[in-house]
Amino acid sequence: MLALRKRLSYKQAKWALVILLVLSLSMSTFQILIDWEEEQVIIENQVMSTLYIVESSAVEAAYYLDDELAKTVLTGLMRSPNIHKSQLNDDLGYELASTYRSLTPVSLRWLSDHVFSGLPPQFTLVLKRDNQTVVGTLTVSVDRAAVKAGFIRRNIRLIVTSLISASLLGIAMFMLFYFQISRPLTRVIDQLNVLEQEENEPEQLQFKQTSRDDELGILARTITALWHKRKKVEGELAKSEAYFKAVLHQSSECMLLTNLKGQIVDCNGETCRLLHYDTATLLTLNIEDIDPEQTPNLLKGWVSPSLGDPTTFEAHYHKSNGVRFPVEVCGNIITLDSEPFFLASFRDITQRKKDQEQVRFLAYYDALTNLPNRRFLNQNLDKVITTARDNGQIGGLLFIDLDRFKSINDSMGHHIGDALLVEAAKRIMSCLSESDTAIRIGGDEFVLLVPVLGYQFDEAHGKATSLAEVLLSQVSQVFRLEQADLFISASIGISFFPLDGADDTQILRQADTAMYEAKDGGRNGYRFYQQEMQTKVAERAMLEKALHSAVLNDEFYLVYQPQVNEKGELIGFEVLLRWFNEVLGLVPPCRFIPIAEETGIIDEVGYWVLENACHQLKAWEEAGLPSSFKGIAINISPYQFAKDSFVDTVKEVIENTQVNPSLLDLEITEGMLVENISSVAEKMWLLKECQLRFSIDDFGTGYSSLRYLQHFPINQLKIDQSFVRDLSRAPNSHVIINTIVSMADHMGLLVLAEGVENPIEKDILNKIGCTRYQGYYFSKPVESDIATRYLTADTVFPFEYLDA
Repeated sequence: MLALRKRLSYKQAKWALVILLVLSLSMSTFQILIDWEEEQVIIENQVMSTLYIVESSAVEAAYYLDDELAKTVLTGLMRSPNIHKSQLNDDLGYELASTYRSLTPVSLRWLSDHVFSGLPPQFTLVLKRDNQTVVGTLTVSVDRAAVKAGFIRRNIRLIVTSLISASLLGIAMFMLFYFQISRPLTRVIDQLNVLEQEENEPEQLQFKQTSRDDELGILARTITALWHKRKKVEGELAKSEAYFKAVLHQSSECMLLTNLKGQIVDCNGETCRLLHYDTATLLTLNIEDIDPEQTPNLLKGWVSPSLGDPTTFEAHYHKSNGVRFPVEVCGNIITLDSEPFFLASFRDITQRKKDQEQVRFLAYYDALTNLPNRRFLNQNLDKVITTARDNGQIGGLLFIDLDRFKSINDSMGHHIGDALLVEAAKRIMSCLSESDTAIRIGGDEFVLLVPVLGYQFDEAHGKATSLAEVLLSQVSQVFRLEQADLFISASIGISFFPLDGADDTQILRQADTAMYEAKDGGRNGYRFYQQEMQTKVAERAMLEKALHSAVLNDEFYLVYQPQVNEKGELIGFEVLLRWFNEVLGLVPPCRFIPIAEETGIIDEVGYWVLENACHQLKAWEEAGLPSSFKGIAINISPYQFAKDSFVDTVKEVIENTQVNPSLLDLEITEGMLVENISSVAEKMWLLKECQLRFSIDDFGTGYSSLRYLQHFPINQLKIDQSFVRDLSRAPNSHVIINTIVSMADHMGLLVLAEGVENPIEKDILNKIGCTRYQGYYFSKPVESDIATRYLTADTVFPFEYLDA
């Protein structure tokens, strides 16, 4: 029960009573002051009126100095109860008579003396005879307390009446406030107190006051509406909390809930599993134990900017064993029970970081050799050149291409080729200083970036020469891979920077140009870039451009070099391609065939050769062939033969030209036999079924091919002209040719020697057992009209008009 002094009705009545009393006293005081002013005037008039009554007698007594008369006048004045002293004086001021009476006892004299003190103590009347001559004065003193007594008593009654009226009004207001406001409010409060003490709140809340139309009714209805709204909000909050708990504990994400001091107040099982804590232990920790950077000050700083706005960031968490690992955190400030909490959902991104590092590594490094790649070079070369220019230094770029790598990669498989590249990269790295960088820009090409070679050109040139020689020595040493000994070499092009204002692209191109110059110079060497090399590059570009339109412009033609037996009889022709361009003139095959193979034009050129050679052969067939003639030999490019459509292309040409396929001898190189044994063998046997023949061109210059001969339908071996040319000078060539002839004899293969240029070579070959020849000793390659004459004239080689 609420104490009386704390009740609203009591407070209202108390302050109303105080206000009423103050107002009543104020108004009464004001009224008394006004009345006292009027009362003073009345009293003064009454006294002066009394004096005027005896004025004439007093004038006579003063004029005649009649003491008796004066005394009689004063005695008459003393009859007034308000006068207690009187005196009559002549014109000279001498007293004629005086009277005195003691003051009447009055209880409120102190009040009249101190509060109502404005009344004069004496009244004087000047006595004049005939209103002209002053004959004396009449002075009286009044009893002010007696004069004021009636006024004071009257006003005291007024004040008491006012106070009683205010008190009664205050009591009435108290009762009114109590019954109209305080008691209904108390009942509402009592009902709310009972509701608060009950364990189970009712579904519905009703107040008796809700039926009222006044403010209490509105208040009761408002409280009822707010209570039901609170119930609804509490229900929704309970659902939200239950949903939050379910999400927290059932989520596959790791989730932590902390207060703004960092104390962990809740977590789910995924968090415990990832951090290697049990739930009880984890709930005793602070988030700083897991993430030292997440301090309470940092958490508090989250409140204003991120309330309701999740923020994703990366951090490093610590497991129970101290292991530190990267996580991606989605943090947010949420409100639970009107208090802010920090909610963090996080996941382990260790693998993602590894993948990102791998992606970055693959973007700038070669996955096979772990060396930087072309992109790395492109992004750093210009910086290195700029640094060298600023420091007055000379740097170098070495462009390395491995010789014969493609042959090894094609013949022994890509796994061997990859292993060879890895080992070659290690050897290249072993030759470099700490400031140098080795870069694999693709395939079997490497670039060495040497930031500082010296401050003078001669010094830089000498160091680059030494480095190139060391590299060549390292690369040329045997590679032992899968129990096989492999030998390769390298061609190196060298350019310097910063010279002649060349940029990074030009420096790289210059080194590349110098490398190709080293290849053209016999490989296994190095070349420094010179301006003349660029001229060769420009010529090559011109050659390549012209080659693209050579077939369309009918710039190719065929020549035929006779092949003869030991009797000098014509047994066939090797078909050779020639190219004449109006601008370039006659371009030798050694210049345009490699370009055609590199650019892919060899397919079109090869088809043209095959088709035109077959048309010519068909014309010879129709004219009649000598009995010794076995057919024509057509060189097949490895790139042409590797096409899946090669067999169909050959069959198509044979069908279109209606040529006898047994008169066609396709010449292939040793390297083609070991590129893909099963595929090559399949193509050769399919064409063998069509009666075509196969010869191995330049036999003996390849490697590891003898063991594969048994798998292919080979008809003839062509001894390379390098062995024939050395017959008279190098005994080893004699042994090699003898071995080839002997092996071919045992395998039932024919042998033809190329490049026979004199009778000595022919005689030696004949003694060894080689009975088929081709070379300038018998005839140069001739055009079709002369070749036709050879066929029709039964020519025996050699003959006296050799240069015809």
